[in-house]
Amino acid sequence: MNRFVIPAFATVCGAAILALAGGASSAAPVPKDAGKNDPTPDLKAVFDTVSKTVKDEKWPAEADEKILRGTVQQVFERALKAADQKGRKLPVDFGTLTKATVAKEIKDKSLDGGFVIAGDVRVPKIRDSVIFASGKVQVTNARNCVIIGQNVRCDVVDNCVIIAGDYVRLTQARRQDGEDGSVLIAGQWIRTARMDGTICHVVRPGGLPAPDEKLDDIMVYPPIRTNGAKNVIFLNEGTATRANTLQNCTYLPQKTPIAK
Repeated sequence: MNRFVIPAFATVCGAAILALAGGASSAAPVPKDAGKNDPTPDLKAVFDTVSKTVKDEKWPAEADEKILRGTVQQVFERALKAADQKGRKLPVDFGTLTKATVAKEIKDKSLDGGFVIAGDVRVPKIRDSVIFASGKVQVTNARNCVIIGQNVRCDVVDNCVIIAGDYVRLTQARRQDGEDGSVLIAGQWIRTARMDGTICHVVRPGGLPAPDEKLDDIMVYPPIRTNGAKNVIFLNEGTATRANTLQNCTYLPQKTPIAK
């Protein structure tokens, strides 16, 4: 892999330039037969499992729960390896969480130490929690969490792992002194205002606008777009990303898929 490092606060021009510190242990291992013929983590299998769980309105069987937990662990580890980062634990320990009732919709209640499986989730604040959603996730503030949804929107995240089937939109992915940065993985788009210490990757980069962007013939729609990026590792080509200001950022385009 080629490495390109951007010096402090360079202004992007032309084609320059998206699921936690308090965890006590890593998530469950990937199931024994998962990815036997294709080791690439399958996000579709995750969302299919979540959709089935929501339809059945009951907690998934042990084998299905292992698929969910194991795939997240595998994607997280592959992203760290691709970014040339040392291994670390997920930001939250699945074994310490309180399992919530499976629901088609969860909203208006903050989560602390919860494990949620739902269709859509809209909550103001989450701490040390895990969300698996087959649809949309909307959170005001998240810290030390794992969030998985088709489309994920957050205002502020600290030390989170976010995996979206399609779209991640954040106001700020920040990093407190001495803590790990967030990891953002999206199928097609990542949009942020600011990122610090983040690892981000779009699995299937293309040129279409994100769901909340209007199609304009004269506009360019990079898979990853941010106003400001500091110490960010982009696991895509520089032409797939765009930023207004950059400080000490790195591009590590991938030849081997992190997920599919």
